[in-house]
Amino acid sequence: MPTVDTWFDTWLAAQRIELSTKHGYESAIRFWRLSASGQGHPRMGCIELRKLKLSHILSAIASRPDLSGKTINNYVSVLRKALDLAVSDNVLALNPAANVPRAKHQKSPPDPFSRDESERVINEVERIYPGQVHNLIEFWFWTGLRTSEIFGLQWLNVDLQSGTILVAEALVRGEYKDRTKTAIARTVRLNSRASSALNRQRSFTEVAGTAIFHDPRYGTRWEDERAFRRSFWTPILKQLGIRYRRPYNMRHSYATAMLMAGMTPAFCARQLGHSVDTFLTTYARWLDGRQDAVEMARLEASFNDAGD
Repeated sequence: MPTVDTWFDTWLAAQRIELSTKHGYESAIRFWRLSASGQGHPRMGCIELRKLKLSHILSAIASRPDLSGKTINNYVSVLRKALDLAVSDNVLALNPAANVPRAKHQKSPPDPFSRDESERVINEVERIYPGQVHNLIEFWFWTGLRTSEIFGLQWLNVDLQSGTILVAEALVRGEYKDRTKTAIARTVRLNSRASSALNRQRSFTEVAGTAIFHDPRYGTRWEDERAFRRSFWTPILKQLGIRYRRPYNMRHSYATAMLMAGMTPAFCARQLGHSVDTFLTTYARWLDGRQDAVEMARLEASFNDAGD
């Protein structure tokens, strides 16, 4: 009879998954293998699989109050899938993870940079890191591409004559993918700020004809976000005294800038690769805020009409 440890090895070897998904699974598996399964009990990975109980799982979760509800739910999902295979293979009669309750969590709202903050970042990076890093950051702020999309963007998908780019590829943890996160290619229309940054970048990487944005230190495409954050992004924000936010928040900044400019949600959603419903749900605060004064003015006008 396998232990929890050895069963995880069996299950993971049977999965046909992408590298980025595998990394996520491995993180969850490490948690379950090393977690305490209850007072006086060994770590969960050492338990014989058929002796694994719901109480062991709940004890492991309770031992880590520092983990977010979202993380716990992700970890439980991986465990449940692994044990489902044990049930299908008649190794277990029932899945002890089937009745683990979902942890409550609230999705963090978008935290965009203000227009003043974004301009300060762009100006500062132009002063300190002119060239490729400046081009990357200004383009990112004014296209709102996902991190994987901007690092995976290729010159062959750029049409400077029409002012558009085709977003059809991604780069996730150094792994190239021939599709985006949603598996739907989209055409993004460039504004003048994004076009200007792209035109400046041509002299650096267009001849190679592959990835648009390279790490200027090595002359190779960015493998992932970590090197960019550590070497450029974090120091810039620290120097400016701007509250730290992930580079992904440049995407939120573009979304809210479009809304504040009065652009229609349908167009904004297409630019970002969202459904209209997702876009409205995510950015309702900024959409509503833009209309607050107009709506209140209508109420005030009704007061005047009633007085007449």
